[in-house]
Amino acid sequence: MTALYALPDHEVVAELIPGIGNTCLSADEAVERIRAVPGMVPVAIDPESESGGKGKVLWADIGDHPFREWQFMYTVQALSQAGQIGENFVTDFDILLDDRILADPIEPEGFMFHISRCGSTLSAKALARSPRHVVINQGGPLQRGFWATITKDWTKEAEASEENLHAFRNLVLAMTRRRRPEQCRAFVKFISWNTLYMDFAMQAFPQVPALFLYRNPVEVIASVLRETSAILWAKGRRQAGFLTGGDWQATAEMGNVEYLSLCFRRYLELALETASPRVSHVNYTQINPANFPAMLSRGLDFDPGEEELALMLEQFQFHSKDDSDKQQFKADSAEKRASMPDEDKALVAEICGDLVARLDRSPANLFARASEGA
Repeated sequence: MTALYALPDHEVVAELIPGIGNTCLSADEAVERIRAVPGMVPVAIDPESESGGKGKVLWADIGDHPFREWQFMYTVQALSQAGQIGENFVTDFDILLDDRILADPIEPEGFMFHISRCGSTLSAKALARSPRHVVINQGGPLQRGFWATITKDWTKEAEASEENLHAFRNLVLAMTRRRRPEQCRAFVKFISWNTLYMDFAMQAFPQVPALFLYRNPVEVIASVLRETSAILWAKGRRQAGFLTGGDWQATAEMGNVEYLSLCFRRYLELALETASPRVSHVNYTQINPANFPAMLSRGLDFDPGEEELALMLEQFQFHSKDDSDKQQFKADSAEKRASMPDEDKALVAEICGDLVARLDRSPANLFARASEGA
């Protein structure tokens, strides 16, 4: 299986939907089509950084297909392979400032940020089991394209200006539009490195609560080295300077363990520094069927009914990256720790220090007492 999540969203979508860039509509033309076609949503953003352009939004009609796949891009892939992608076109990036693109949007009720490989996909897929929920699981345009556009490929900061926040808000709401009559709630799980833009996202949606999920970085890095990630794609590129907080050119010669440790240290540090009472922390070791209701209630201010909760808890039986529900979940933390050489574990510990322990003790941790010493 190709790791679609590791590649720039506009490149993936161009492969999955050939010819999507052939039709470029004006704002008025696009608004007419968006409002006429209930399944029309943004699927990627091309930052056009190499050509010096201002960016393009790629739109496609995905019909009323519910987001059940473990990532947004796999939904697009499944629909493409089944020949179920409808009308598609591109627009200028500035259309995100036009409120007319919002056709019956569902305001998000919760955000999910995370360190990667830490139960975020499990949690998002559990939420997605309810037919009443629209769950954007690492939505394509939110992965790289939006941020690359407003930073001009990380040559400047992602300023939380009124214009940028407006564009971000409209992008999210265009993706969470109601496409089936029973849909009434929306949740957004971001790609891991979007954690560094947590403050930006929370400013754009000042009423939305959020979870930050984290895990022992040794286990996370062991998993990433097996399966790759978007931040490994960024290594040696300008984006890597933002991810590590250092010289992007220096990352090209770094070993992967050092590079990943620097990235994950930044995520953990930012989570600790974020003082918003709307952000709650959860250690991977505490994500289980018994605690999931509290994650929803205390972390996202969401109390589902008994029947809906039972439906969501079914996800805990299965491997979160198997959309067929045929592969049973198997705990692998010990195996991942054992797979990493001692010298690499020592390097991770040196770079990431006691950040996990500090998050475990954080007043924002939903299960602080249980997490201590985990």
